Amino acid sequence: MAKRILSVKNLVTQFHTSQGWLTAVDGVSFDVYRGKTLGIVGESGSGKSVTALSIMRLIPRGSSHIAGGEIWLEDTNLLALPNRDMRAIRGKRIAMIFQEPMTSLNPVLTVGYQLAEILTLHQTVHPQDVSEQCLELLQWVGIPGPQKCIRSYPHQLSGGMQQRVMIAMALAAQPTILIADEPTTALDVTIQAQILDLLMRLQEEMHMGIIFITHDLGVISQICHEVAVMYAGRIVEQAPVQALLNQPKHPYTYGLINSIPTLSPTQDPHTQRLPTIKGTVPTLGKLPPGCSFQDRCHRVQTDCKGEQGVPPLAEQADGQYAACFHPVPSKKTA
Repeated sequence: MAKRILSVKNLVTQFHTSQGWLTAVDGVSFDVYRGKTLGIVGESGSGKSVTALSIMRLIPRGSSHIAGGEIWLEDTNLLALPNRDMRAIRGKRIAMIFQEPMTSLNPVLTVGYQLAEILTLHQTVHPQDVSEQCLELLQWVGIPGPQKCIRSYPHQLSGGMQQRVMIAMALAAQPTILIADEPTTALDVTIQAQILDLLMRLQEEMHMGIIFITHDLGVISQICHEVAVMYAGRIVEQAPVQALLNQPKHPYTYGLINSIPTLSPTQDPHTQRLPTIKGTVPTLGKLPPGCSFQDRCHRVQTDCKGEQGVPPLAEQADGQYAACFHPVPSKKTA
């Protein structure tokens, strides 16, 4: 059995607004195992990125805080560490690839300088060997002409090359855990496939755990072993990837999967209408009592509206959990 290397327990993250403290991440729990990928999926505003930034302890000070929970990286509780100790772990034992490489890379420093900075900070590298290791990292992530790339500025690279540089920087210190926050969102499908293949190859070589954050269930099906679906700051379903895609239990997950475009020989693509999830995600300051998905749910009943409180994340089948009082029935199989 794979070794558990990250355990998030009942994480609560809040932001201060004119309405008071709003809970953006509400009781989130999951585990990440060595050599495995956990996908976190959901609409914008569901709490995916805030969860990742909370793990990295990069949420803005003053306007936000982690109000509860534990984050264990192997035998270390990250929330109990002083800032100095956390800085030593961030980038070395746990690293993150951010969504927009152009906003994450320093525009006035060369790629080589930025890579060298990470190597000298987190690795014991002789100054004469830094340039050689930078070239090796760029070759490792599949960048053609690394000698030219190392002297380039971020704006001189394509989006795909920028993302590969970000991956090289994240993996420079050979972390135990890699968090990838929608790393393929702005890329075309060909480059997206190359980046996904690269991440899977590097995971196999380094045997690291990955948290892959996305809104794209197609990407989830390619790269992930397990999936956590988030809605309004909570995990509403968690399951092995094939179980979730084949037999979704939560009505929200069912709606997401049902709205994926498909090509059918019996349907005219010009007249086919995609199913949608009615309504919009409720604002965090105005969550309804009970299930937060109730106003958009096709299976809503009276007990969903506060009578029994918030539905807990409970086991529905082997390894499959859903926070729903009336889960979607399993499909009948022949």
